[in-house]
Amino acid sequence: MPVFSKLTEGTLVITVDGDYTSNEVRRVGAAGLEDPERAVPGHVLVDMSGAAGMRHQSAERIGDSARFFAEYSDSITRVAIIAPSDIVFGMMNQAGARAQAPGLEIRPFRDRNEALSWLTGMAPE
Repeated sequence: MPVFSKLTEGTLVITVDGDYTSNEVRRVGAAGLEDPERAVPGHVLVDMSGAAGMRHQSAERIGDSARFFAEYSDSITRVAIIAPSDIVFGMMNQAGARAQAPGLEIRPFRDRNEALSWLTGMAPE
């Protein structure tokens, strides 16, 4: 299964490894967001660094994944996305901008520590 999730100190971490579909991101994301151990409202880290074929994804498909998080804006305050390349970073930045909801921030990052720092509001180690 190329998409999986886990809780790390109250933050839902969704990891994409290999080929994936938007439906997989939605299914795994929804299950993780329903986890009773998750902090609510909370943060989500989406690690796309292992995703295959991101350059070939349509803007619509990437936008679908971003809009999924906007649907949960009542229980999510921030979504950080780790983007593996400049192309993916730009695509995620555009998708996040289009999927904004009141009280929800979505931002791409290239570095995991920077993403976690932004999510938690703490300086990187």
